Amino acid sequence: MADKTDYKYLDEKVFKMAAMLDTMIRFHSDNMDLDDMEQNYVDIWLQKERDPLLVTILATITGARNPEQGDESADEEETTAEAA
Repeated sequence: MADKTDYKYLDEKVFKMAAMLDTMIRFHSDNMDLDDMEQNYVDIWLQKERDPLLVTILATITGARNPEQGDESADEEETTAEAA
């Protein structure tokens, strides 16, 4: 008999949705070419924003979520996540 508290199937659904949304955010963020003033505006907005989805989008646009940045981005993501 299956354990009624085993929700691994639900975890998989949520992770798949998160992966799909993350992929869309990263794809569309890559298509945004910001000049210095726009980049500064988005950086400031990121520091003020409290909505978790907007924080994710802004952090992706600014590069704060870029895994290619190495250990520094992990620290920045933690700080960003804590702010949200």
